Order: sequence, then structure tokens, then C-alpha cells
Amino acid sequence: MDKIKIAMFTDSFFPVWGGRERVIHECMSCHIKRHDARLFCFKLKGKIEGYEDKDLPYPVYSCNSLKVGRIEYLSLPNHSFKKEVENFKPDIIHVQTKYGLMNYALKYGKKHKIPVVTSVHTIYPIVYQQLKFKPIINFAIKRVIKILNKCDGIVTVSKLAKEMLESAGVKNAILVIKNGIEIKNYNFNEDTKKQIRQKYNISDDAFVMLFCGYLDERKNILFQLECMSELKKKYDNFVFILAGDGAQKETLKNYVKGHNLENNVIFTGFISSQEELYSLYYAADLFFFTSFSDSDGLVVVEAALNKTPSLVLEGMASCERITNNFNGFIEKDNSVEVADRIFDLINDKETLNKVSNNAYQTIPKSWDEVSLMYEEFYEKILKEYKNKLK
Repeated sequence: MDKIKIAMFTDSFFPVWGGRERVIHECMSCHIKRHDARLFCFKLKGKIEGYEDKDLPYPVYSCNSLKVGRIEYLSLPNHSFKKEVENFKPDIIHVQTKYGLMNYALKYGKKHKIPVVTSVHTIYPIVYQQLKFKPIINFAIKRVIKILNKCDGIVTVSKLAKEMLESAGVKNAILVIKNGIEIKNYNFNEDTKKQIRQKYNISDDAFVMLFCGYLDERKNILFQLECMSELKKKYDNFVFILAGDGAQKETLKNYVKGHNLENNVIFTGFISSQEELYSLYYAADLFFFTSFSDSDGLVVVEAALNKTPSLVLEGMASCERITNNFNGFIEKDNSVEVADRIFDLINDKETLNKVSNNAYQTIPKSWDEVSLMYEEFYEKILKEYKNKLK
């Protein structure tokens, strides 16, 4: 395709280091190789692995923001920020948020006859169900659906997210593009596993499970701890590592203390180094992920890249990447049955190793490949938009 000007807008970026932020960074790093791509977001504070705005391979333009949560911001575009957008004269705007800059992007696109597309990283109907007051739930979902129907194109990262959004009232066509991953080889080996076990005081023969992400109610981590409690009734030589931080941390710690799991559960806190995080994946025997709110689960791909198979629950979007007992494990949403499956895997290292190799061979897909799919999407939207204007 011809070289185009891509403006990426987001209210969520570094120093937050979650799935959405990594998707933005990796896509932008690929787009800039072939197109004029610029990121517009709030002012960066702090850094992750040396990634400050001046270190990034693509230009970043920022505005002030209002902090509205522990790790969430609402961008406040000022005059100089808007001037940068106008001077850039983008061909297409890709918005990675549904608040803040989305409102500005839609108005700008309408005024200047520029298509606005968006990615959906969260399954909103599921997330908003956690709100206690039903009128707020209905209002929140309706607002997101209204925003999505104003966009010229929508991308989700799973079929489940697409189906749920369509059922909730999204009329616009939705394209599914699975997340990619940066293919990195840190040359991990058996010494890596030994170092991790020494660092966290884990015995050589213990079965190690891992969760990476925000310690938040949406991630369904209490259910994982329930599974650990059930597993301990029949087997005690295991460790479950929770790598991350979040609002639910103290609740989880209290559960661990109240259910005699203090010798089995390790809280690492937030890990900013990708190499350190990947070494945890590599050292684990099993990645355990039970979040229903994630629309794809990049962590499952990261685990596979580091030769660790995942166990997920039926009905999750992450199931779309997994063939049960071939490149991962799928279990019912039942703590006893999950604990039984883990116990079986502890005693079947041959199956675990075979599935681990299959996960490594079949699940990871490079961002270079995925970014080309996004660029084909842009080309299609631009063509449709021009025809509509005619």
C-alpha cells in the first residue's frame, strides 16, 4: 500500500505496562518502518525499561491529563496538542481508548473528513457487570456502544469480544485481529530456572505456576486461589507466583493467610523488566489464567513464547488460541475440577512437556505480521470512506 499518515491516540500508555500499552508500542514500532506514524497521548511520567518518549522509535506528542484511577488517565488536549495534530494532517486516526481522546478524535475526524477507527481491548459487557448499580451498568454499556457506532472501523482481538459487542448493539462491521508478540530470545536455560527458584526460595522439586497481570477483581484471581486451596488438600509441594500489583492485593493476601497458603503463594509486586518477567514465564511449569474480562490475553502468548503452556477456563477469549491438550489446557469453571487437572499434570510431565513445545510452535505470531493486517485494515477503511464521501 502507499505510504499513509497514521495518528494513534491513547489515554493509556507508559509507564503503565499492560497488554494495551504493549499493543500500541509494538504496532507503532512496526508502522513507523513503512508509514508516517505518530502517537498522541498524555505526558509520560516515569519509564519502563528505558522507554521514555525520547527513546521510542516513533514520534510522541503529549498533553496534560487527569488521573482518574490507580493506573488510568483522562487526556486533556490543549491548544499546542491540537496544533500538532492539525500540522500532521493524518490520513487516518486510530483510537485506543473510549474516553478522553476518543471524543476529540471523533470531532476532529468529522470536521476534517478523516476516518476514525478504534481497537477494543476489553470485553465491556463483562467488565461493567461488576458494577453494583444496574442503571450505571446500562449507561456505561450504552455509552461505549454509541461511541463504537460513531467510528468508521472497529477491531477486536477475539471472536468472543466481537460477538458480545454485536449482541450489545454495535452495528458497525467488526474485524478480528489477534495480538502479536515481539519475538525475543533471551537464551534462557536450566540455570535461569535455578536462579528464579533461588531468588524466591522455591525448592527444586516444587511445581511452579504463574499469573502475570494486574491484581484486580476483573482478573478472577480469587478463583485461582480457591483452586490452590483445593489442590493443597491432595498435594502440597507447589508454588503459585502472582507477578503484578493492583487494588486487590491486600484482599488476596488476606485470603492466602486465611487459607493456610502462605508457603504456596508468592507476591512479587510489579515487575518492570521484560527480561525478568520472561524469565518467570520460562521458569514456570504452567501459566494459570482465568480472567473472563480479557478480550485475548497477551500473557498466554508470552507464556507460549517462553515454552510454558497455559491453563484457561471454558468460555474465555484465550480459548480461541488453544486446542485442549495439544498446545494448552482448557478446564471448566470449577475450582475442584481445575485442581484435579493441575494435580494430573503434576504427575504427567510427559504431557506437560509435549504441550509446552506445541504452544511454543503454534501460538506466538510476530508483530510485523500482525501490523501488516492492521495496515490492510486501514487501506480498506480509507477506500470505503472515500467512496462514502463521493
